[in-house]
Amino acid sequence: MARNRRQLSDELSTYGYVFSLKKAVVRYALVIAGLFILGRFFGLHLIPQIVLFVAGMIVFPLLLRNTYRNRYYQQKFSDLNIYMEQFLYSFMKSRKVLTTLEDTYDLFEEGDMKKTIGKAIDHIKNTYNESDFEEKALKIIEKNYPYEGLTVMHRFALRTEALGGEYGESIELLLESRRMWADRIYSLQQEKKTKRREIVLSIATSLLLCSMIYYMSGRLNLDVSANPLAQIITVVVLTLDLLIYYRADSKLTAGYLATEKNLEKEHLKQYERYQKYGKGPLSALGKRTARKNIQEYIKACFPEWLMQMSLLMQAENVQVAIFKSYDEAPAILKPALKEMIGRLRLDPNDKKAYTDFLSEFTLPEVRSTMKMLYSISEGKGGEAREQIADIIRRNQEMSDKAKRQQNSDSLAGMYALFLAPQLTGGLKLICDMVLLFAVYMGNMSGGVV
Repeated sequence: MARNRRQLSDELSTYGYVFSLKKAVVRYALVIAGLFILGRFFGLHLIPQIVLFVAGMIVFPLLLRNTYRNRYYQQKFSDLNIYMEQFLYSFMKSRKVLTTLEDTYDLFEEGDMKKTIGKAIDHIKNTYNESDFEEKALKIIEKNYPYEGLTVMHRFALRTEALGGEYGESIELLLESRRMWADRIYSLQQEKKTKRREIVLSIATSLLLCSMIYYMSGRLNLDVSANPLAQIITVVVLTLDLLIYYRADSKLTAGYLATEKNLEKEHLKQYERYQKYGKGPLSALGKRTARKNIQEYIKACFPEWLMQMSLLMQAENVQVAIFKSYDEAPAILKPALKEMIGRLRLDPNDKKAYTDFLSEFTLPEVRSTMKMLYSISEGKGGEAREQIADIIRRNQEMSDKAKRQQNSDSLAGMYALFLAPQLTGGLKLICDMVLLFAVYMGNMSGGVV
């Protein structure tokens, strides 16, 4: 228990919470006052009221953690969004990473992002014995703000500074990708606020409906709330509603990357299971379901790899670009990339190495892209840069739709938490009605309940 309290305290400190005895006393006093009013509303006696207090005291620090976590990640998202936009516009003018970082540094007020950029600038200025000092400096920012779009942007800047070449169109593509990402996160945040409000209303509605039975018993001069069973059921329902709200709040209070990171882990595990499915009706059904989910995730990841290819192909031929793209490629694509690279090392002109890429999944966009890459590798395509830019735009739109759908799917499970208060309230209502009927019949027959 002590270890859990320390972990919670450390986590709160990470999110910027500063302990204040005065604020803590006020907050707990407000919680106790709220729970007391709620207990009196349902006619709780001393012992059940104490039980409700204990439940509230346990849940409250966790809710406080969720609140600070939400603020923390919203600020990180806002800082990262501003940083990426300013970085791209500044780099378009200077074409120098250090100059771009200095311009972006001046934009921020004192805070975590300004401090992180300052560390990166210091690393570049004060490092003399490393060949990749700029890359390591940018990784300082990537470590504190882990987002794959940020990594792609930094790799683009390093490669452009080192090799030159046409870069205006690539920056426009990166800016559009950032805009789609930001719009997607803003939309997800609004959906989460709506879901949280709906669950609060569901809890409040169920509790108001439960109170109607006490109003009816009062009109009949029958005190149901004092019955020991009613007291127990009331405490159980109120505690469950607290836990339901905490569960919903935890799911709706996540970092700006939590959804994407969790989805990546889930789909990698699903891909591993997919590869191990055997034969038989059940395996076929499971494999078909897994294939559909993996296809949607690949649609979301494929444009990221294609952007890397676009940057690499400004200085390399297609085969070398594919080889160099492996390390930074999305994890879900690496098994297929590894197989293709092995085949191209044996035969650089192997057309089927391109057309067989992810061929087990029904992905027309991927198939057409790989045919285009093969055509360019054979010198039969048109202007490679324009072709790739056009495909990246189409794939970015496809990726945006896929990720928006993933966000919607991640919130679909919240409907169960929306219904849960109605179920707990229904349980209490049924028990109270049975007690009311028993008391009423007991009075009618002259018995005592």
